[in-house]
Amino acid sequence: MSTRHIIAIDQGTTNTKAILVDGSGTVIAKASAPLKSHYPRPGWAEQSADDIWASVQMVIAEIHNATAVDVDGIAIANQRETLVVWDATTGQPIAPAILWQCRRTATACAQLIRDGANPAVTKSTGLSINALFPASKLAWVMENIAGAKSLAAGGQLRAGTVDSWLLYKLTGGQTFATDHSNASRTQLFDTASLTWDDTLCDVFGVPLSALPAPRPSDSLFGHTADGTTALGPDIPILAMMGDSHAALYGHGVRKPGLVKATYGTGSSLMTLTSQRIMSSHGLSSTIAWSDRHGTAYALEGNITVSAQAAAFAATMLGLADAQALSDLAQTVEDSAGVTFVPALAGLGAPHWNDNATGTISGM
Repeated sequence: MSTRHIIAIDQGTTNTKAILVDGSGTVIAKASAPLKSHYPRPGWAEQSADDIWASVQMVIAEIHNATAVDVDGIAIANQRETLVVWDATTGQPIAPAILWQCRRTATACAQLIRDGANPAVTKSTGLSINALFPASKLAWVMENIAGAKSLAAGGQLRAGTVDSWLLYKLTGGQTFATDHSNASRTQLFDTASLTWDDTLCDVFGVPLSALPAPRPSDSLFGHTADGTTALGPDIPILAMMGDSHAALYGHGVRKPGLVKATYGTGSSLMTLTSQRIMSSHGLSSTIAWSDRHGTAYALEGNITVSAQAAAFAATMLGLADAQALSDLAQTVEDSAGVTFVPALAGLGAPHWNDNATGTISGM
């Protein structure tokens, strides 16, 4: 019996990575491609959705060119909460991808909270209203991007997280879907019924018809179309999960009691719960994953900036990179009371303060 080979794609904020693994989990090949983010206004953060897709094509091609094996499937882990909106008739984005870090909707979110919407939103989704999540981002697109409303009226608007965008492109536009873990991060998904909440779509002013079909994380999501990647057609897409959820699963966490900490552009602390639990301490209730065994729930603490803070500090001090910052830190015993609060994109859990800003004190 031949060994199966799977390409696992990790589409992140600063780069896209891919690894080829065999049936024993041995890494056969790996590839990486950088991604640029754009900050057109204070508090705004964007990427080109076309660049995101091109980076995935690039890493797949690099692995394909470096190996002589047949690929039996693709799995996707992706940066969460980033919103891509596109025209189904052309397959082209109608706006830049709005990154999870973007705070352009902070004022609108604050108004919804003042209007009393937060209890209902939290009860359904497990998430407190915040600019981090795609619901308010899609509302902004509907009000500010030309053609969005007319496309929605004609049933041709597509709005999804990065997994949905990549799946759509991989399948040549044949599949528009998401997995339950990514859906649970939109602030539009009822995590108890595993369906889109039409009432919340009305609250945020977004079209339910534009949202992807939610499926279990280990679904057969579709097959690659001819010409979409270097692999050729008919390669099955076997799994999709948000990156932090995939990290929890990859660390072997299968029951409550263990906590996973992810250190990336931002950070995520996540632990499984025995059932769907609403936190009274500012944590997010979320779907970890879903499969044939059912739905696994989790509690999560989101930190909006972590490793990015090191890069920011290095740049501010005129250093070459974060390693140079680390080397400099080793030359002193301590910070002598100087403190840096890296609220460069607001504060996440447990404060959920979009208006917080980065602060250096004690100088």
